[in-house]
Amino acid sequence: MLTGIFILCFPLRVLGWDWQTRVTVVVKDQPMQAVCELLEKEYGIHFSYSRELVNLSRRVTVTAYHQRLRKVLEELFAPDDIRYTRVGEQIVLLPAKRNTHTISGYVQDAVSGERLIGATIYSPVLKQGTTSNQYGYFSLTTVKDTSSLIISYIGYSPLFQTVSCSGDKMITTSLQPLGSLKEVVISATEKSKLQDQTQMSKVNLAMSEVQSMPKLLGESDVMRTLQSLPGVSSGMDGAGGMHVRGGSPDQNLILMDGTPVFNFSHFFGVYSLLNADVVKTTDLYKGAFPARFGGRLSSIVDIATKDGDMKAYHGDVSIGLIAAKFNLEGPIVKDKTSFLVSARRSYPDLIFNAMLQSEKSLGNNGAFKAFFYDFNAKINHIFSPKDRLFLSFYKGEDNILLKQTSGDTTNVNDPTKLQAESSKFQLGWGNTVAALRWNHIYGPQLFSNVTLNYSQYAFSTEYAYKYTIPAYGERSDIYGKYYSRMENGGAKIDFDYRPAPHHGIRFGATATMHYFKPGMSFFEDKNSVVKPLDTADLAMRVTGMEMSLYVEDDWEVRPGLYANLGVHASGFLVEGRFYHSLQPRMGIRYMLPRNWAVKAAYTHMNQYIHLLSNNGTTLPTDIWVPSTQRVAPMFSTQLAIGVAKTSANMKFEFSLEGYFKSMHNMIENKSTDVVYQDVVRWDENVTIGKGWSYGGEVMIQKKKGNTTGWIGYTLAWSTRRFPDINNGEIFPYKYDHRHDIEVVLIQKLGKHWELSASWHYTTGSPITLPVASYHGIDNASPWDPGTNTGSIDRFDKRYNYRTADVHRLDAGITYSKQKKRYRKSWNLSVFNVYNQQNPFFYYMKKDVADQQRYLTKVTILPILPSITYSIKF
Repeated sequence: MLTGIFILCFPLRVLGWDWQTRVTVVVKDQPMQAVCELLEKEYGIHFSYSRELVNLSRRVTVTAYHQRLRKVLEELFAPDDIRYTRVGEQIVLLPAKRNTHTISGYVQDAVSGERLIGATIYSPVLKQGTTSNQYGYFSLTTVKDTSSLIISYIGYSPLFQTVSCSGDKMITTSLQPLGSLKEVVISATEKSKLQDQTQMSKVNLAMSEVQSMPKLLGESDVMRTLQSLPGVSSGMDGAGGMHVRGGSPDQNLILMDGTPVFNFSHFFGVYSLLNADVVKTTDLYKGAFPARFGGRLSSIVDIATKDGDMKAYHGDVSIGLIAAKFNLEGPIVKDKTSFLVSARRSYPDLIFNAMLQSEKSLGNNGAFKAFFYDFNAKINHIFSPKDRLFLSFYKGEDNILLKQTSGDTTNVNDPTKLQAESSKFQLGWGNTVAALRWNHIYGPQLFSNVTLNYSQYAFSTEYAYKYTIPAYGERSDIYGKYYSRMENGGAKIDFDYRPAPHHGIRFGATATMHYFKPGMSFFEDKNSVVKPLDTADLAMRVTGMEMSLYVEDDWEVRPGLYANLGVHASGFLVEGRFYHSLQPRMGIRYMLPRNWAVKAAYTHMNQYIHLLSNNGTTLPTDIWVPSTQRVAPMFSTQLAIGVAKTSANMKFEFSLEGYFKSMHNMIENKSTDVVYQDVVRWDENVTIGKGWSYGGEVMIQKKKGNTTGWIGYTLAWSTRRFPDINNGEIFPYKYDHRHDIEVVLIQKLGKHWELSASWHYTTGSPITLPVASYHGIDNASPWDPGTNTGSIDRFDKRYNYRTADVHRLDAGITYSKQKKRYRKSWNLSVFNVYNQQNPFFYYMKKDVADQQRYLTKVTILPILPSITYSIKF
């Protein structure tokens, strides 16, 4: 490795010499380099060295006549402790061996004791540094005469710290938040600049940006902010899933404190399931995935929640138009044990139920509930400077209930008027997440984290309808239920090893048990002779075991050339079959003049679980299913290349990236409905195909000053091919958006006011429309003999029409003021300021008058103003 950074000089004139060779050297007040050049010219003795490590600028006077070579070199290099050795026909110069020591420890918030993720620790003497990991831990090996470090973090005042020690030392560094200081001076440091980070296709989302973004119905939202970044799009206007670089929603690995979450939305994607007030950091990886991550093809969203204040109690309460929430945190034992609790609930159901009370006096009894809630709790305890334990828990659910009962009893003497009708529709889904993590420091260069975690996602829908007219003997009694559940239990261990400033090595292992109930259906018509459909006892429960190992090295190959090299090996055991994969990961960064960096990456990813989409509904009826003997795991390869630069004043960042991604073994449901299928196995009703996505992304971001924000543009293509769909021809993915533009502006106005606005534009999505329609013939349904199939649509190809372009402006203004004991704030936000009628979905509507069908657009998110009041104490 050392020879890779040397400047090699090969002998041209003399091929033989030894240490006893007699030489004559006479120089006066010349740099040492001149002596080496003279020996090379006159005697063919060539020197190899790195100018970064060996300094030959000291001026010397040498007078040596017919002296042995070894003696001349000893007198020349000894004052500078420069070592030399012979390698072949050249002399290799090495810097003197210096005693080194390792400074390690944690970086934390000085006010709350919260550990800071991604803080920069920089040695100005060595011009090298490192960053704190996801637990705030860092390790930097340096020479003994280095006594000062610069520690910095976004939103905090940099700290210049003197470290005096004769050996390894562990320290805890506390940084002051900018809001707690009257005046601060921010200095640029290495590692904090975009061009000084080898990792590409990554965005670190500042929570201050999330809180400043315009709010939809009063709620700040992490996922909505991610959707405003280049390369990321939502499925529908204001809602839907997250699609990264042409991938599907199931290809995103969303981690909450290191634990996977399988559905990250409330209210059909309008809100994300996690209260933004409890989030500490959010990192989005769109490509160039480090080897420590695996299991998904398109993106990693790594969310770390707050640990709880170690020093003082504080909290906040917010009330908006749609939901209310509170957060409370503080020490159980000061500087040793802390807690955090957070809860949020929406309340439109309470309003609607009050409105429905008036209907009961008319003989109509109804009930409506549509709400979500989530709850977070976390405890962390410091056993010693080397050991810390975290216990976190999350529970969140969505519930929708619509019940209606009516009856006509106004004329009891006429039995034909006696009738009763009732209907019930219930829908629910939710997540449960728990994690126990233990941090341990083995030594100044080795850190580990052990995690035990559990995650569950469940979905169910229920429908019942009854209708009775006793006089005519008419009766209908239909009941249907569908439910699905997925559970994960796992253990993993991660090591972080920092042997030298130019190496950062991570390695670890993971084992996860997956338990699937990929969809149980029950359907019964009590007035029909057809046997009820019940798949609950069919062989649809599946258990799978996933294992992985990884190692990666963040390596400074030589000054100006950096690499992140790694490999992720994984396996999946299911139904007696073992799938395995070796996934290489490689990222390269090369520094160009004027502080530009060019970056490139290659990644191979495997995914052992799939999301089976229900193409016939917009409800969250998609189900998670594992790879089986019939359906192999998905895998992808992605190539990316780009350039990056941070301005000299650290105010602006620029990045430009291009990518190409191929995806294999993707699945698609053959029919339009995964609910109430009379099949034993889901994998009998899917087709397997490929996908491709490619494009370019550009982003310009202003990060400092009273005016901040970004402009992002994406040019992208995303296609699919399945043998049983579209006659095997390539067709556009349903969320293939050719152009996407995002503009975000945040403006501070003095101490109390802040304005924000975001404008979004994207080209239309492909949809499938019929090219003709025919009258059906009598074709009895198994549930209702004698029914007519009605009209029959004919389709020529999949996704043959593209909808209108979508654009929207959101804006908000916040007023906040610090009181003696609390801080209050008012936020007024307007979603869809100019009331653009963007589509949520389309359907074909028939006009009774002219018997024609027309494409009809349904919009659910018009202009929506909201106001939120918050108190922080």
